[in-house]
Amino acid sequence: MKNTMAEDKIVADKTIATKVIEKLREDIINNRFETGSRITIKEISERYGVSPMPVREAFRTLEGEHLLEINPYKGATVLRIDEQFVRDVYGVLRALECLLYETALDEIDQGVIQKLRCINEQIRAIVDLPYGAAEYVDLNTKFHSTIMEHSKNQKALEMYTHYHEIISTIRKKYIPVPERIRTGIEQHEKLIEALEKKDVLLVKMAVDEHIKSALENFMTQFSQGK
Repeated sequence: MKNTMAEDKIVADKTIATKVIEKLREDIINNRFETGSRITIKEISERYGVSPMPVREAFRTLEGEHLLEINPYKGATVLRIDEQFVRDVYGVLRALECLLYETALDEIDQGVIQKLRCINEQIRAIVDLPYGAAEYVDLNTKFHSTIMEHSKNQKALEMYTHYHEIISTIRKKYIPVPERIRTGIEQHEKLIEALEKKDVLLVKMAVDEHIKSALENFMTQFSQGK
């Protein structure tokens, strides 16, 4: 366990439980706990400087994410994050994106279309810059959020946000390459055109292409980074 005590303390800018969930998820994904190791509520509450209650909630949440396996009276076992785990999460995100974009379609007007094109041009402008990769992550999130915020299905949006947080935490260790960013820009253009035409089938096809491309690119980095 490599963290310093200062790094482990929770800053209370969100609810304590949410911060503990995010911190423990990040520590598991970043291998600060060995796969197969056992952790206890007492150990984590002391490590993070919080009471047992938010840790207990974090254990339940991360069990649902298949990052922990809870053993009654024995704490929890840290599970392995492998390629299948990543593919499963991307599969969930793909299904939710299709649903969210479909339910947002009626609310997408020319103002939204122009905003999406503007964001995509911002991405194009930073591809080859030294800070381009970091800027791309923020702009890409902004691009997709601009569409999803018009969805009428709030439950699906909550689920998407949850699973996107998991994959975003994993992706922090990997830098998007310029080739992938350029591909993403072109795929965004196809998605914008499909949204402008309000063609559900074209939207789903564009989402499929974008997600599959992002997944395969990421899996290459993930397998090499083990």
